Amino acid sequence: MKKKICFIIISVLILLPLTGIAEEIDVNSILNELISGEQTSAVPNITVGNFDLVWSVDTYTPFDYIGRKLPVMGSKVTVDAIVKVSGGSVKSLKYSWFLEDIFQQNKSGYGKTSFYFYVQQRSRAYHTVRLQVFNEDRTVFEEKSIQIPITEPELVVYPSNGNSYFLNQASKVSAVVSNQKFSFIAKPYFFSINKLTDLIFEWNVAGQNPIISSNYNASILDLNVTGKNNNQASEQNLWVSVKNSQTEEQNAFKSIKINIY
Repeated sequence: MKKKICFIIISVLILLPLTGIAEEIDVNSILNELISGEQTSAVPNITVGNFDLVWSVDTYTPFDYIGRKLPVMGSKVTVDAIVKVSGGSVKSLKYSWFLEDIFQQNKSGYGKTSFYFYVQQRSRAYHTVRLQVFNEDRTVFEEKSIQIPITEPELVVYPSNGNSYFLNQASKVSAVVSNQKFSFIAKPYFFSINKLTDLIFEWNVAGQNPIISSNYNASILDLNVTGKNNNQASEQNLWVSVKNSQTEEQNAFKSIKINIY
């Protein structure tokens, strides 16, 4: 095509002296118009058939958790644009990302179908992400926004009768028989960690020294209450706290009552 354009220009230049109007014609303008017309005709006619936004977060949940992972203060949230087009490629479209209506210039541009940010909102708030998708001449323009709810890290404590089987229902009160082994497991939710050892657990029982650990079994407490000499039940409190060793913003606390028989 370029060879064809050059041939046309040369032909025009040869004929110009014969017409006597060479000084009135801007050859550069002719050339630019021809090249521009060639480029315009080559632009594909893109149409967007489907457009949606989905988000995910890096927070930890136990393996048996069947719900959705939720973001907390300091966690990383990734938003992906699911765009289906015809007549072209999704990479030929421009993507303008907005967080709380603030344009994210460094994370926008051609083919930028993914966007991430770190949560700055507290629990019970939300972040709003908006995306504009368009082509160069704006003959295609689509826009969508989503609200991402923010929660806080959680800790749930489950009791056991001393064997490897823990009850699947948490309770605020647990019965313990004196001079017998009893165990508790604390399950953390929604911490931004790569592995469980990134968490520091602290167990506290009245009359005993705190147990602080970040080992793989730090979430389990083996309890053996001794020294009870009467037949009346007594009551104690069990406290457990957990914090993310990578960030002080993520921590949780739980307490339950223990009835000792």
